[in-house]
Amino acid sequence: MWQNMRLNNRGLTLTEILVVVFIFSILSTIMFTVFRGGLDSWRKSENILTMYEEARAALDLISRELQSAFLYQSSGDQNQWTKFVGIDETGTRLKTNSTKDELFFVAPIALRTGEALRMDLCEIGYWLDGKGTAGTSDDVLMRHFESFNALPVKYDFTTPATGADNMAAKNVTDLQFTYYYRNAAGAAPTATTTNWDSGSDNLTNYDANGNLKKPDGLPDAVGISLTVRSRDGSQTKTFTTMVLISGAK
Repeated sequence: MWQNMRLNNRGLTLTEILVVVFIFSILSTIMFTVFRGGLDSWRKSENILTMYEEARAALDLISRELQSAFLYQSSGDQNQWTKFVGIDETGTRLKTNSTKDELFFVAPIALRTGEALRMDLCEIGYWLDGKGTAGTSDDVLMRHFESFNALPVKYDFTTPATGADNMAAKNVTDLQFTYYYRNAAGAAPTATTTNWDSGSDNLTNYDANGNLKKPDGLPDAVGISLTVRSRDGSQTKTFTTMVLISGAK
């Protein structure tokens, strides 16, 4: 009897321990692989979602302000004209460290002074800082903004006196604008160019009534192409939209 009890109470052999450790290792590896795969998928989905959100926010902001672009060219003093300027990335840029296309225009923007809310014609501009201006990182979509509280007003889109040049979106690697206009009387606005200057007569550009625009004024529409990089740098995606300029005639 005592001999049987001693046999029943004996410990595990080394072989049994090694078998248990081996099985536990296999199960742990499988569980870790499944967990890591799920974590990687979650991170990838989060990066893609963030990339879409940043692109949508940037395009919504540009589109909302751009469709209200305003043009005034009736004064004898051209310094008082409002302007619409689109600069191709191969041209001479207005902003330091700008690496892609630039777009500048004047639009009515709601401003709050204390408790009062008013509308005013403000300078708006968008460009891509791809060289890391002080205070920002590389590949940043920048927004130029300037309001004017005193006369005379001169719309030149230079360094704001009463506004700011601020970051509008991160991880933007490319910014392109395409301008649509009518190059024949009675034609649809299907002709395109990558540069625009509302104060010059560079294009054969007709309005909706078949009248030749001199100067070229506003484009009928603007195509926007925005390329965004995911936060981990693993992928990029290009987003595009078309904005009709309501003030174009």
